Amino acid sequence: MVVRKVRALLVVLFSVALVAAGFQQMALSAPAPAPAPAPAPGDVGTQDVDEGELLRVGGSSYPRLVRLENSGDANGRVLSSMTTYRDNAGFAAISESRDDGKTFQPLSEIHDPAGENTKGMCCSTLYELPQQVGDMPAGTLLWAGTAGIGADEEERQASIRVWRSDDHGKTWSYLSDMVQAPVGPGVWEPEFTVSEQGDLVAFYSDDGDPEHDQKLMQVRSSDGRNWTDAKEMLKNDEFTVRPGMSGVRKLPDGTYVMVYEVCNYDPVHTCTIWIRKSSDGWDWGDPKDLGTEIVSDTGGQPLGTPTIALAPGPKSNGRLLLAYQMLGGDNGGWAPGNGKTVMVNENPDDLDGPWKEIPAPVQISYNQGSVCRNFSPSLLPTSDGKSMIHVTTDFEHYIGGPCEAFYGVGPIGDDAAAAKSAPRPMDTRPGR
Repeated sequence: MVVRKVRALLVVLFSVALVAAGFQQMALSAPAPAPAPAPAPGDVGTQDVDEGELLRVGGSSYPRLVRLENSGDANGRVLSSMTTYRDNAGFAAISESRDDGKTFQPLSEIHDPAGENTKGMCCSTLYELPQQVGDMPAGTLLWAGTAGIGADEEERQASIRVWRSDDHGKTWSYLSDMVQAPVGPGVWEPEFTVSEQGDLVAFYSDDGDPEHDQKLMQVRSSDGRNWTDAKEMLKNDEFTVRPGMSGVRKLPDGTYVMVYEVCNYDPVHTCTIWIRKSSDGWDWGDPKDLGTEIVSDTGGQPLGTPTIALAPGPKSNGRLLLAYQMLGGDNGGWAPGNGKTVMVNENPDDLDGPWKEIPAPVQISYNQGSVCRNFSPSLLPTSDGKSMIHVTTDFEHYIGGPCEAFYGVGPIGDDAAAAKSAPRPMDTRPGR
């Protein structure tokens, strides 16, 4: 089906965009080049980003943020990861901030052979182990992404590859294949947590079941190398309904929360966002129960590509921060905060909220859905918990140009009033 090719198409469009930007192709056998230089402050290359700074040069997708909390002297550093493309190869670019998200500098790259020779890499995640798993101590960094998705569906054989860093992201080594799909279907968007039982648990989207256009799956590992107990985490009896793109956080009381999108379920909104809880990080209840739908206290409907973060808050379980691609009106159309807001829930014990819209540190105009614009953004609280670091993506200069990552820092609490969209003249450029 056409819908199953969207993420593979993302890889193709992304690579074309980088070539269009003037990147020179070099021999694949050449040594891996040094990470691309950090952009100069204020070097924003697109008219669509109203607020935000360019994080790196060289194309980016699926940005993720982690603050090191179990890494000794390195604690407090913020790492970002992106999936990018160069020399016919998809790979990960890791950047580091030592000033709480004010600036980022290149740190390392992960070049997986399974993403080379146009095979492609997509849909990655970044995670710091909070405790020892197998021979991996607390503080070990894990990166995982989908490899082998650049080929046509008839030839594609996707896998989710896991890499490990023991030196706070400076160097990386291959660890395991989390899942290997048969020829044709895709496995996408891994997410990690450590269960109450001490296993490394991973979630991913799977479109290989002939009974379901897409469903969420989960597996676990006692050592990060051997993955077992694959089971369905979320599915729907209606074939076209597509749950996916999970994000997981553990609350201070030991409860786990997960957000995810459910596409083709709501007759008005294409991809609504839902949330659910687990007491142990492995058992998430009935896989046919969609959970609790997230809607803001003003009726704003967050749509697509959700990620979640945990910040200190007025209650013992802190507060939840939600990032998403678009914001719809309760009866359709676009809400005033579309492209300019994230949401906060001051009481994670109540998944219904209220969820309040607050200004996003990075704000994007003309945000009506694409494989780049505000796609799969990421949030992380600052060290004092009063503000948030925000990374998201947008086209540079024009649709079809490079997809770049932009970042910003903004308040979470009382200083964050609901964002209002300022009137702008209509952009008549093709593709807007």
